[in-house]
Amino acid sequence: MTKLLCAILGLCLIVSGCGWIKDKTYTPSEAEKKFITFCREEGKVDVVTHSVGKTLWIYLPLTDPVFEIKASDEDEKGKRRESALYLLSIEDEFDNRNFNFTYDIVPNVLSSEPTTYGSSYNETYTKKRQLIYQGLQESFFALAKDDKSEKEAPQFFVIIVADTVKGIATKNTVYLPDLKAYMTEALPFEEYYKRELNAIFGDKNLIGDKKGRSIDYYDVNWADFLTEQIKNRIKFAFSMSDFPPKKDPDQVVIALAANTLKLYPFHDFDGVYLYNKRQDKEMIFSKEQLKTYEETPAWQKDQGKLTIIHFEAPKIPGVEEKPSAKDAPLNKKL
Repeated sequence: MTKLLCAILGLCLIVSGCGWIKDKTYTPSEAEKKFITFCREEGKVDVVTHSVGKTLWIYLPLTDPVFEIKASDEDEKGKRRESALYLLSIEDEFDNRNFNFTYDIVPNVLSSEPTTYGSSYNETYTKKRQLIYQGLQESFFALAKDDKSEKEAPQFFVIIVADTVKGIATKNTVYLPDLKAYMTEALPFEEYYKRELNAIFGDKNLIGDKKGRSIDYYDVNWADFLTEQIKNRIKFAFSMSDFPPKKDPDQVVIALAANTLKLYPFHDFDGVYLYNKRQDKEMIFSKEQLKTYEETPAWQKDQGKLTIIHFEAPKIPGVEEKPSAKDAPLNKKL
């Protein structure tokens, strides 16, 4: 009997020990502490941080809704238009050291009927998101000034802002050098918009979750980040741009892939595989072949021609559904 009690007690201690290890308090870095303090003091919000590898997760629980429905402005109602090419569907995957994209692009599509209402981000959500980006600028932008800090600095940020009443959240994946370039105005808004990964999701486990315990934390890897960014650029070009492509869609897609991959320090891949579903056509481009599709974007060409004085801070990354010229910072060209 005594041996049985000892065995049960030992088992309880083991289980208790495992639980303690699993639930032990997370210790943030000094930069994280500075970021958390900034958010609390400047915006009276409590953010939760969690680091995995070179990725820092930021969780902001809100009791306010993420979206609201309101009437459209007169200039937003617009007119129906016909697109020469339209992306109907796209699938993406990084597999066998290749970036793989399967897409269905259709010609001559008429846009849907304009409505007199639409959804937009809630004002409270917008202000809290802006606070997070300001906090990142205050806490992490100076980390890479010496070798030790550079090793400790996150490579990616994943920002989740959740409505803990309804279980709706936004998720933004940010590459630190991209954010720094944008906030210092080395990148225009429309270019940065295409680099930050934005997603909206619903999860009942978010309801009442103030500590981010329902979040599956992981280290963002380059292959997944670039696969998703290329897909987003394809979607933007064919479905969101004010100037959708009119030429061969396959040439547009491979150019978007080539020009994205050249921007980042990831070379552990062999090439890009495309499958045009409508034409039942397969295409494979090696890493060397991708170089023939690289081009200098218009915003880089303009940088050497213009001196721009900005009178407003850069737009909040990821807040708008789609970048618009009328939303750009006021500037004067000399």
